[in-house]
Amino acid sequence: MITMCLKIKYTSEAMKTIFTTGDNRKAAISALAEQAGGKLISFYGMQGQYYHMMVIVEMPSMANWMAMFAKGMSGGAIAEYKSIQLIDPDVIAESSAILKGLDYTPPGS
Repeated sequence: MITMCLKIKYTSEAMKTIFTTGDNRKAAISALAEQAGGKLISFYGMQGQYYHMMVIVEMPSMANWMAMFAKGMSGGAIAEYKSIQLIDPDVIAESSAILKGLDYTPPGS
């Protein structure tokens, strides 16, 4: 299971349409996440930021995420984005335990 955060900057035309029609994209994003095998965790608008919206989803794999992402991007309403994989603190703790057992010599040592 992976958790992904997507920051979205809509095109000016998409923003105009959202505000003039009152289109709430949360249901569409939630349905898309479920179709891709995942779950919408949160969906927020952002004020005073470069990006307009933030989406956080859980997906069974990176392939599921990429399918959802590609489908969402294909509509043409997104001008720019930033995709960030979020890591649970338990995973960081687990990797720390694994790290202690690794042996590695850097180049030039």
